[in-house]
Amino acid sequence: MHESLAKLVEGEVINDYECSGCKRKVDVRKRTLIAHTPNVLIVHLQRIIFNFDTFQNDKINQHFEFPQILDLAPYSYYEVMGQENRLRREKAGADKDESNITQEEETKAEEEEGETESDEDNQEPGQEDCFEYKLAGVTVHSGTAHAGHYWSYINTKRGREEAAEGEGGAAWGQTDNDCWMEFNDSTVRDF
Repeated sequence: MHESLAKLVEGEVINDYECSGCKRKVDVRKRTLIAHTPNVLIVHLQRIIFNFDTFQNDKINQHFEFPQILDLAPYSYYEVMGQENRLRREKAGADKDESNITQEEETKAEEEEGETESDEDNQEPGQEDCFEYKLAGVTVHSGTAHAGHYWSYINTKRGREEAAEGEGGAAWGQTDNDCWMEFNDSTVRDF
């Protein structure tokens, strides 16, 4: 999971992209950073790919490991951009020498900055503070790209003790005692 998320943040280089500002072809880096997090995170793996050699769909059966607790903060907009010193607020604060700027000059600078950042593309997202997720279930597929069978593993303890302690309670991050069950058609058993 962490390797996949690191690749997402690393991105890819697109060669010969035509810049709309300078009208020249340049190399750009395209990447995805997480700005907003949902209450429930669902991760879907693309296990079916089209094979251009055989002109058929193939299923990827490689091992994929995921943690019980997933922290997305290292892949977030503020974490990555902060490490690269590319946050606008930090730059603006670092450029100012507060002892030499009057309140009037600071207000004028903020107004000018607001004018330049009015485009939606140039605005920074609001800073989130909740990036941790606890694994609640896994859906498994056995078979080929064309046929197979799905079943699930579910953490049945999830939410009971945490609700009593409030969100973020001490028991939330302890996964050793979680009760998991396998749900496979009409068969339900401990896992």
